[in-house]
Amino acid sequence: MENIPAVAGNKPLVINAEFIKLTIYNDVGNSANTNVYTFSSAYKSETIDGQAYTPLGGLLAVGVQQRDIRATSADTSITLSGIDGNNIYIALATKLKGSKIEITRGFYDNNYILSNTAHRFTGIVTSYNIGEDLALADDTDNFTVTVNASSFKAVLENRIAGRKTNPTSWQVFNSTDSSMNNIYSISDQNFDFGSPPLKKASTNSAAAQESEITSQSTQFYEGG
Repeated sequence: MENIPAVAGNKPLVINAEFIKLTIYNDVGNSANTNVYTFSSAYKSETIDGQAYTPLGGLLAVGVQQRDIRATSADTSITLSGIDGNNIYIALATKLKGSKIEITRGFYDNNYILSNTAHRFTGIVTSYNIGEDLALADDTDNFTVTVNASSFKAVLENRIAGRKTNPTSWQVFNSTDSSMNNIYSISDQNFDFGSPPLKKASTNSAAAQESEITSQSTQFYEGG
């Protein structure tokens, strides 16, 4: 378990802030083609691991992150309010869904200096919602963006993997794979597994044995 000195002991007040790192992948085939956006609920700019975080203060709200000893399939949400039209393109003009999101919690000492940080959440954006609020007084629009994210464990649990039982699927990786070449000839057959075979004996020895059993049964009933 991670030891955080800022919260160790019976401290009556813990000063902290949430730091969000959003990595948007512009090209699935090129993992280096990304845009990184960082922001925090702090009231001044902070740098963590060489990455500067833009302070948003009360405009940023972060949902609860579930903490378990084992990896858990937990979700969380992030809400950005007061966004103007110039910045709304982050949600509308980029591939926000499927991007990577990381949440770090920072702890301040009594002098409001960032002293410790603890990683809280790593996941993937699964959905987002945009709300609009029109202020009639000055005729300006304020947007609220809510981002929902699932942990990597939840994403892996919902992942669909494997190959279909047809030659085309099996020959994607190996064009000479003949494992499923005969699948069409048995696709419309019914197999009653565990039931006696429906076909009669095809060999002489098996046919003779079946005839002997039938004869013994007939004699048993005749003598009965």
